[in-house]
Amino acid sequence: MADSREQAQDGGIGSGRLANILRPHGDWRHAFSYHPMDVVLERADGIYLYDRDGRRYIDASGGPFVMNLLHNHPRMKAAITRQLERFAYPHPTLANPERAEYGRMLAEILPGSLNVSYLVSGGSEAVETAFKLARQAQLVRGNRDKYKIISVRDSYHGMTLAALGASHNPVSQRHFVPMIPQWPHIRQYSDFDRPAGVSREEWGVHCAQALETAIHYEGPQTVAAFIATPHGCGPDYGVVPPVSYWQTIREICDRYEVLLIADEVVTGFGRTGRWFGMEHFGVVPDIMVLGKGISSGYVPLAAVAVSDEINEAFLQSRAHFVHGFTMGGHGLACAAGKEVISIIRDEGLLENCRRQSERLFSYRERLLQRRTVADVRGWGLFLVAEVVRDKRTMEFFEPEQQAERLFQSLALKNGLVLYGTLYGPRRQPAFRRGLPIWISPPLSVTGEQVDEIMQRLEATFEEWEAALF
Repeated sequence: MADSREQAQDGGIGSGRLANILRPHGDWRHAFSYHPMDVVLERADGIYLYDRDGRRYIDASGGPFVMNLLHNHPRMKAAITRQLERFAYPHPTLANPERAEYGRMLAEILPGSLNVSYLVSGGSEAVETAFKLARQAQLVRGNRDKYKIISVRDSYHGMTLAALGASHNPVSQRHFVPMIPQWPHIRQYSDFDRPAGVSREEWGVHCAQALETAIHYEGPQTVAAFIATPHGCGPDYGVVPPVSYWQTIREICDRYEVLLIADEVVTGFGRTGRWFGMEHFGVVPDIMVLGKGISSGYVPLAAVAVSDEINEAFLQSRAHFVHGFTMGGHGLACAAGKEVISIIRDEGLLENCRRQSERLFSYRERLLQRRTVADVRGWGLFLVAEVVRDKRTMEFFEPEQQAERLFQSLALKNGLVLYGTLYGPRRQPAFRRGLPIWISPPLSVTGEQVDEIMQRLEATFEEWEAALF
């Protein structure tokens, strides 16, 4: 590795210094805008990743929260292989039975009247699909002026242009203005600025009422949909709002004929201890966006679940959804999606997620005793530690300290692979909030494995703090 590619900076993982970010060299020169770390993946099995030098790492975040199942799961490989022996790409002129069967299995686990689904290849595609669907659904209903999508500030819904417009992240958006839709945004629920003496339920109603204010000023006749993730994003990543928040959002959407889109790309398929995050609030959206854990990363797959009410409006008007992707409903993707549902059921992974969640969050108080951990939050097998330089000011480290890159390097040295945002160095100075560190292991993780992950995480914090202070 070292003699075959140029290295951007000195120091290696073994030395405990900054991880090597490699400049494209050799074969890597042909991968546009891809800067690999000096750790090359050789194979994966269970919760472990192995590099070319034989070192073993725990995949503590499931990549970007995508591996709800184990790596190299024998049933997943068998299901995909069986389908490959029949057909991979389903010719669109012919009916695809795999797509129909998978649709039935999805309907069995989706909440409420979300009984039909539209299949795509990834989360960003699914969000884009949901926006187009919401617009056309309003047209079918006779609401020709409803086209705006309201979302929350500091959210994340993907990297396509419309998804970026909803995400409202100035760092990502600035490169593509004026191509990005300038849709309205509201505050999201946050415990960070909840006034003293105000309960979470009361604050949930207050935060939700920002949606009604936005609808009023935009004009109710122009707003097609509201999209948000079940838990917080950005500085409030992993903050789980109270039931009052989502129930108030639902009521406001109903009152103004605004479709509610729940982005469950991260929270779906058992990550929170239930099939979908919105189930915790007793709220059924009109449209649900699914991705990541839907196939546990084995094959690109995502979906948009649609309510019977919307579907019936299309059927009655004989309207055809003007949309489509070449790889939507791919045979291997449907096979993978079906097997994910079966494995979660057969292996009792929802129950194990709830059981191991208690084990995972038992480390909360120990983490909060660290000088750099300002908050620990989340649900199910999704833990977020908000890391800061100063708990009093909630400021992160200065960019020149490269604190996040150092944290990643030390984690690798300790045999822990985490998903990194590299957001800290690019954070706007006005954001006096910390950086999220995510722990989201597979749903089948054992108690002993949870302990090992957290012990390695604590060791990483110990070395990181010693290096920075």
